[in-house]
Amino acid sequence: MDFFARQAQARQQTGRLLFLYALAVVGIIVAIHFLSASLITKGEDLFDPGIAILAIAGTLAVILIGVGVGKASLSSGGRAVAEMCGGRPLEPGTSDPAERRYLNVVEEMSIASGTPMPAVFVLEEEEGINAFAAGHNTNDYAVAVSRGCLNQLSRDELQGVVAHEFSHILNGDMLRNIRLTGWLYGIMGLALLGRVLFEIAGRSGRSRNKDGNQVAAAFFAFGLGLLLIGWIGQFFARAIQAAISRQREHLADASAVQFTRNPSGIANALKKIAGYPTGSAVAHPRAAAFSHMFFASALNSLFATHPPLEERIRLLDPQFNPEIAQLIAEGPPRPAASQSAASFSGQSGQTPPVITQAKNITQRAGSLGPEQIANASALIAALPTPLAQAAQEPFGASALMYALLLDAAPAVRDTQLSLLKQTAAPAAFRELNRLLPHVAALPTRAKLPLATLATAALRRLSPAQHTEFRHHVDALIEADASIDLFEYALKKTLCRHLDPQFNPQPPRFAQQSKLAPLLPDCAVLLSCLAHLGHEQPDEQNAAFQAGVGILGPKAMSLALLPLAECNLAHVDAALDRLATATPRIKNSLIEACATAVASDGLIQESEAELLRAVADVLDCPIPPFVDLS
Repeated sequence: MDFFARQAQARQQTGRLLFLYALAVVGIIVAIHFLSASLITKGEDLFDPGIAILAIAGTLAVILIGVGVGKASLSSGGRAVAEMCGGRPLEPGTSDPAERRYLNVVEEMSIASGTPMPAVFVLEEEEGINAFAAGHNTNDYAVAVSRGCLNQLSRDELQGVVAHEFSHILNGDMLRNIRLTGWLYGIMGLALLGRVLFEIAGRSGRSRNKDGNQVAAAFFAFGLGLLLIGWIGQFFARAIQAAISRQREHLADASAVQFTRNPSGIANALKKIAGYPTGSAVAHPRAAAFSHMFFASALNSLFATHPPLEERIRLLDPQFNPEIAQLIAEGPPRPAASQSAASFSGQSGQTPPVITQAKNITQRAGSLGPEQIANASALIAALPTPLAQAAQEPFGASALMYALLLDAAPAVRDTQLSLLKQTAAPAAFRELNRLLPHVAALPTRAKLPLATLATAALRRLSPAQHTEFRHHVDALIEADASIDLFEYALKKTLCRHLDPQFNPQPPRFAQQSKLAPLLPDCAVLLSCLAHLGHEQPDEQNAAFQAGVGILGPKAMSLALLPLAECNLAHVDAALDRLATATPRIKNSLIEACATAVASDGLIQESEAELLRAVADVLDCPIPPFVDLS
């Protein structure tokens, strides 16, 4: 099953879940109606329409308020969830070897999968072996692991766990998990209201007034009934939550093996949980609400959100013997895999163009494999120390982005440096000059991945610093009155992954299931790619028609637009609308883009990065082009 099919399946499952949740709400409304009618009419008229209307309105109001409170508490995305569970943000410059190893594994997965660096957390007080990923999408997601996970697992095992969490990200599970939690808050609101009424009745019951006692008795009965109904509602809500979560955990385990090609990594992590004294338990009181997000069951509960450990292990290792799990758990963690020294010397030029078929590109969307992970590991290891350090803190990351945007043409470069010298802080200008020699030696293929690593540090800018940073980025790009493919791809990466934090917008949901309304935007995007990737008019038209052919008969009437009508500003507007399409349409669109770019049989490095930037905007991350043959 490819990325687009997994995304479609995730949306279908969310729809089914919402339907089951709606049935549970209907059952709650019916129960509250009969409770209210029996108290108000003393059992004489259980079908009073006026009471039914009040029951429906009141129940929905309480549930919607609860859902609103839940969603508001999670509006900050994965970072909010990690902090609610007691997570501590991991400092990039940490000297703790286990934390460095963990951060390095996350960096590898981020670059290999084509997703931005997440916020990285450690559940410091948790000795159990566990982890989770949370967020609305890849713009606000976080990955967290317990201290037990860091202390007890080897690098291969930790990589298996992190790969499992990244598979949740790529399989569309994060938003589903956030919604589950919000909906659960809604039903919890009924139980909370019942408890409040119950306590009011208890205080009012001390009145000696007969009428007061009758009112107190009514409040007591209604509060007790509401409390019981709320508990029963939570019972079914958690049962629904658990059933869906168990299915997704098997998919995440299988995906982690697919990513790493190392079933023993995640299997041994699960074996250690099976034999470890505290297992995967999470002690934080908020763990119950987020239990469905964890790598392994965080609670010993009737409503297991994960399949049994032995079942998960046997699917990965059919020869598993539960009796030796204790020995595996007690064994010392294997040392972290050493990374061979690497260098970019002699590689600062363009890499050879990729020769591939467009279908190969779409098949790799939302996926990764050991070759991508190995490439990411080598790339990180080869980064000069000054650049690696600069990418880990906001000040250095800002200067690093400025250095990446400096033009190769001396005249333009001098203009850009003059602008920065006049407008940027002197310390930032000095840091830029310090990093310049190292950036100049970087191969093109390493620049966008380096920017990906730096986005985590850039998110820690203050609002004022971010405004100044964006002003400088725009000035550097506009210095030569034109924008090349790398500048566009880098700017889209920065906008895509910084704007949600500094200029938050409501989560974007798929709205457009028909291709016809999006055809004008498809024409803009394909025309731009045809012009940028080919010089001769006949080649441009051939590339455009090749891409249009992928979209099907409805697109055959489209014509190649003049360059003035499909510049990168037009592409920006078109991508904003295309991002609302369903996964099925996005699949065809990305294949059409790849077909247009590769119509001459080659994909140049700059074209490859532009394709990745387009796919990123469409929420379809494509790993770096390592070997697509």
